[in-house]
Amino acid sequence: MNDEVIDVQTVEDFDRLTPKEKMIVYITHFRLDLYNRGLPCGPEAIQKKLREEDITAVPSTSTIARALRRQCLTNKRTGYYEGEYY
Repeated sequence: MNDEVIDVQTVEDFDRLTPKEKMIVYITHFRLDLYNRGLPCGPEAIQKKLREEDITAVPSTSTIARALRRQCLTNKRTGYYEGEYY
């Protein structure tokens, strides 16, 4: 997995992603969905959601945590905002 934030605007964008990048998109989607509904949204909850959705090759919680960190989705954050430095 690379260290850049993945931004998918269209289905065509998603189709061009590698399997690892697609997994990051799934992780990001489920994290934001759980967060917006006020539910636990940590790596364990995301891993459970991936399994419930029958996503194949579900990553470990530590891999999910790394993906969240790289997408700037930790500590009650909802993403990277222009002008912030990491």
